[in-house]
Amino acid sequence: MLSPKSKLSIYLLTALLLIVGVLGYYFKATPHYANIEFTNPEQVEIHFLFQANLNKEICQENLGISSLDLYAFCPHCLIQKQQCLSTLNTQQQTLLLTDTPVAFPTLRLHSGVASFQSTDAQLALNACLTKQGHSTNFGHHLQCSPSHTLRPLASTINFNFWTDLFEISLVLAAAGIASWFICYIILRYETLHAHLSHDAIQSGIQKFHSTPTPRIGGVAILAGLLAATALEITFHTISPPISDGFSFFIIASLPVFFGGIIEDVTKNVGVAQRLLFSMLSAAIAIWLIGATINRTDIPVLDSALLWLPFAIALTTLTISGACNAMNIIDGYNGLSSGYAIIALIAMCAIAYLVNDHTVMVVSIAMLGSLLGFMVWNWPHGKIFMGDGGAYLLGFILAELAVLLIYRNPSVSPWGPFSLLAYPVFETLFSMFRRKFIHKAKTGQPDAMHLHQLIFIKILHGHVIADPVKMTKKNSAVAPFIWVPASINAIIVLLFWQRTAILLPLSIAGCVLYVIVYYKLISLRD
Repeated sequence: MLSPKSKLSIYLLTALLLIVGVLGYYFKATPHYANIEFTNPEQVEIHFLFQANLNKEICQENLGISSLDLYAFCPHCLIQKQQCLSTLNTQQQTLLLTDTPVAFPTLRLHSGVASFQSTDAQLALNACLTKQGHSTNFGHHLQCSPSHTLRPLASTINFNFWTDLFEISLVLAAAGIASWFICYIILRYETLHAHLSHDAIQSGIQKFHSTPTPRIGGVAILAGLLAATALEITFHTISPPISDGFSFFIIASLPVFFGGIIEDVTKNVGVAQRLLFSMLSAAIAIWLIGATINRTDIPVLDSALLWLPFAIALTTLTISGACNAMNIIDGYNGLSSGYAIIALIAMCAIAYLVNDHTVMVVSIAMLGSLLGFMVWNWPHGKIFMGDGGAYLLGFILAELAVLLIYRNPSVSPWGPFSLLAYPVFETLFSMFRRKFIHKAKTGQPDAMHLHQLIFIKILHGHVIADPVKMTKKNSAVAPFIWVPASINAIIVLLFWQRTAILLPLSIAGCVLYVIVYYKLISLRD
């Protein structure tokens, strides 16, 4: 049914995509902000405003948990109001999302901000100072910012480093061990499934490996994510909303994974079907998580993004394109997985700075899964991630980028975009040169991608017959991509809030790609 020649599969997938798209439009998860207002015995109004939750239901659950925690913060206070806000007014946006001075004292919390307001300015300041330096259940020390002073952003808070490190280490280890073990099982019993899972030698113009190799490493990567999900659910049993975002990620990723893994096994799923599977995953993510591309810092495009159908369509196409892009660069041992590890480390660091727990932990889980897989894939090439792994990886990276921008206005959209610039531009440039330079179909496979030119023009791997030397040359391609990717990630980490720097640097990177590409073309084989 999934044969490229089967129009029925395309019709069914398109219909399913439209249904989920409609669900995403009408039932899209809307972020809600928990807001609690107290009055202390001195009649100082204390307002707590927390970072966005994925939807109203999770916000309401967090509201109850936060109320109990805040009683410890102010045991003699009276609750005046508890609510989940779907939108923030200008003052609330200033309080929560910026470091702009305000006319009353504030405290930056681990996951929000507290403000102190009174007709007597000194009473308000005293209430704020009373809490300064106190250790709270949120795991950090508080610091009062008096009125009309610059207020610290979340990135300047003194987090409980050891608690965060413990959770990160557990998730990383669980995902890595699970992924490594499943790879081991796949290789241990390779003879049982070789007729289905092997990627044959020279089975296509883009094949540059020396021995038949299992291409179902995506199963191991997904297993790592599932292990991390189970750990997160267990770790946050007393606070289920924290792990919901992680679970939604996994649920949304299943269609794109299955579309790819079926191709790995049957070798009979067309590109159109795989793209539809990736669009379906993107639509499910919009439905469950609610994250759409809501800004690009390009005025004309940002105005268009205010229209929800356009934002949903652009997000779906962007995520689908990123899935295909990661599959395109998955041509050599360690290339796509190593590139993704670099991008994930940068995303995790930014998420930590803005206190986005969901993005941080999903990044760590994917990082662990890839490290477990990399032990077997690079440099010896014993197993490939295949289409299932590449499409899953592309989806997770793209969705993390969208969610990081959607939930954190302080993050420049060109930070996450820049981290994925290489595979995306590789895909767009390949389509352009095939259509307008080579006068061929945009989807026609060839051996003229940048990584393939490195293998042919620099490493001369295409003329090597010895399997061991061929594998070494294959694995030598990845570092040529890792080095510039690492430099790019460092730049993003330095300027993740500044579009004025990241946008021109992204354009410059694309120009540099074209220059290097044509320089390689001019070299002898």
